[in-house]
Amino acid sequence: MKNKTIIYFTMLFIAFLAIESCKTSEAKSKQSKLTSEEISNNTEMEKSGAQLWGESCIRCHNTPPPQAYSNEQWEVIGKHMRIRSNITQEKVDKIVAFIKSSN
Repeated sequence: MKNKTIIYFTMLFIAFLAIESCKTSEAKSKQSKLTSEEISNNTEMEKSGAQLWGESCIRCHNTPPPQAYSNEQWEVIGKHMRIRSNITQEKVDKIVAFIKSSN
């Protein structure tokens, strides 16, 4: 009877360890996935306004020179293009700042 109890608890302990190791693997997988997404977002936000200008604007049309519009007009264009091109406000801010600095 005592041996059966020991075997029973040993089996329960092994099952518990197996379940916990699966949970740990899933948690690590989710952790690494979030980390890679965060890295991607951080890399994107480290780009300069000039880089974002080239990557975001040129994919749809030829970009006019910064002197083609006033700083106020570039602000309006930035708001419009944010909606049209579905880019983040942070990117628009960097792009518009770059254009204004060249104006």
